[in-house]
Amino acid sequence: MDDITSFEQIIGSQNIITAEQDKVGYLEDWRGNFIGQAQAVLMPRSTQHVAQILAHADAHNQIIVTQGGNTGLVGGGIPDKSGNAFILSTAKMNEVRDISSVNLSMTAEAGCILEQIHSLVEAQSLYFPLNLAAKGSCTIGGNLATNAGGLNVVRYGTTRNLCLGIEVVLMGGRVMNLLTPLRKDNTGYDLKDLFIGSEGTLGVITAASLKLFPLPTVRATALVGVRDIDAAVELLGRLQKKSGEKVEAFEIMPDTLLRIVAKQFPNIPMPLSPLPEFMVLMEIASTNDEDGKPDTDGSIPLTSLLEQFLADNFETGLVTDAVIAQNETQRQQLWDIRENSPESTKKESWPVNTDISVTRSDFASFYMDAINEVKSVYPDARICGYGHLGDGNVHFNVLEREGGDPNWPDKRDEVKHAIYHALAKVNGSISAEHGIGQMKVDQLKEVKDPVALEVMRQIKTSLDPKGLLNPGKIFS
Repeated sequence: MDDITSFEQIIGSQNIITAEQDKVGYLEDWRGNFIGQAQAVLMPRSTQHVAQILAHADAHNQIIVTQGGNTGLVGGGIPDKSGNAFILSTAKMNEVRDISSVNLSMTAEAGCILEQIHSLVEAQSLYFPLNLAAKGSCTIGGNLATNAGGLNVVRYGTTRNLCLGIEVVLMGGRVMNLLTPLRKDNTGYDLKDLFIGSEGTLGVITAASLKLFPLPTVRATALVGVRDIDAAVELLGRLQKKSGEKVEAFEIMPDTLLRIVAKQFPNIPMPLSPLPEFMVLMEIASTNDEDGKPDTDGSIPLTSLLEQFLADNFETGLVTDAVIAQNETQRQQLWDIRENSPESTKKESWPVNTDISVTRSDFASFYMDAINEVKSVYPDARICGYGHLGDGNVHFNVLEREGGDPNWPDKRDEVKHAIYHALAKVNGSISAEHGIGQMKVDQLKEVKDPVALEVMRQIKTSLDPKGLLNPGKIFS
């Protein structure tokens, strides 16, 4: 009996994809940097199915690569080219098992789409604050496996901070149930954090208990031109203090990026003209209904707070221009700029993409130093460094000169080296929220503390001694 027949007996032939044309969407990453092969795509419908799959895989030495929405950016969910692997897709494990408005928690299976979670909990006036550009297709299991960050980390933290517990299946088929909704559970090692961010190399996350929050009832959003990046950093601290820690998002973007967004998505309006060299998309939010009730003059208190804040800092010279969204349509138009940034650079070119983090105090110096380093090896580079200033996460992306450059493929490695050279000067991280995958395996060996790396290897060997779970990711 071959392996595919065995898997058919576990999950049914209707839950297995073997036709080459039907496997294509599972074998290439979103950016097109990694293309692999697989014997089949397995689509279990339950934790028990996953346990039986991993029991069979362990007994027959079959490689398993777990995949959620396949929105990863470092090749973490793509198998190698050997064709030996089976992809385990969690797409059909998409039930929400429980929502509690009293406990402010929910239990969701790994295949639940992030945007669907948003809609479901918001219908009950609750809020799950993880927010990514890929929210319409990424899954909560993938978010956990990569410890995704996103737009609201400045207030709520990463996916790890939003997770109370997980259910995970180990190689061999053992199910570890850590699905507690408890906020305090000091009973030994916190094993859930071991699997969050492990990129499917230690086990298969099948469900999670997640933190919920009261749904914000009013928001104030603005696109703000700033004097420079130092000014943006100072503005963030001032806004957090002024608003009483209501800052949900604080995104830095250069004019270079907005020009590319305008070119690739001409229906998205550019609200500032001329475009400042650097801009911040900032948003504050409140759950207090009083912050959204019009005053006697018709003004909204939360919006008035933001207006006054910007006016005060226009006087200080930190702010050079600003537009505040006056309604939800205008707010969404501002967010369309930021959320379409990755797609716009992908359409424009084959960019050098990075996902790095530095301390807030080093953000400005790193950014300007990285510009100088890149320009020293490629003077015509278009710098599109944007990202989450609130947590120091910048996607310092670089495109070739306007109009294209036939030598760009040969210049990319020099550009990458220049960026990471600047990063090393401030002891930043090579991966803020995308993970290591197969893209940064060699870099990890260079920058990770060797003792820490050895402990990581020991953990991997202990839980997956045959190396059957997502081989070639994190470790070579």
